[in-house]
Amino acid sequence: MQQEPERSKFHARDMGRLEQDALGSCSFIDVLEEAVLVKRPVAIELRDGTTFIDQVTDVTTESGQDFAVFRSHARVAVREIAAATRAEPPRPPAPR
Repeated sequence: MQQEPERSKFHARDMGRLEQDALGSCSFIDVLEEAVLVKRPVAIELRDGTTFIDQVTDVTTESGQDFAVFRSHARVAVREIAAATRAEPPRPPAPR
């Protein structure tokens, strides 16, 4: 019997961790470009383990290499980003 390939354990609707290796580079760039459009901060994890939260302001290509440009951090080569997570600010309690 042929085994099914292992399915990714993330679901975008869960707003969980979106891993570049699981999504593929083109889809991961789409995630970063969506973050630019919605102007919300994202939590970034680099392949070296560095993490930060910042707003993606642009995704550019220079000499065939893609870069994520951030509001407060230096730009980062997309290939160096392991994962991104939506970083939602705390919501105020609902009025009673």
